[in-house]
Amino acid sequence: MKKSATLKRVTLENDFGGQISFIGKLENESLNYNEDSGELVSEKIYSTEKGRTGYSITTRNGEERDRRAYLMEDQGKTCIVSNGSILLGLDTDVMLTFCAQALAEMAKSRSEDELEFVKKQLQVVNG
Repeated sequence: MKKSATLKRVTLENDFGGQISFIGKLENESLNYNEDSGELVSEKIYSTEKGRTGYSITTRNGEERDRRAYLMEDQGKTCIVSNGSILLGLDTDVMLTFCAQALAEMAKSRSEDELEFVKKQLQVVNG
């Protein structure tokens, strides 16, 4: 039987927006290293007490570090996304189409293993 995680204060650092804080719990995390590029990528997905989804991705390559964080809320036909500075409402179908196109572009330069990983991450996020 899987033990339920305890809710706690979570603060996501963001180099491309504001800091994002909420009460929630970690749902999934992954750590990947690309030997060819030397890039280390950490991704974390949180659920908040208010039913939102927090997402953070940190990329490190040598001394360079890039931290991005988002808070998302599914409102049916609309998805609200914030990077801590900007709040954006997107039609859910349009957002999914945009994400699919972005993933297709990424697929051109990725290996089969990386694509399988992305598919598994999407399954976790979408339940």
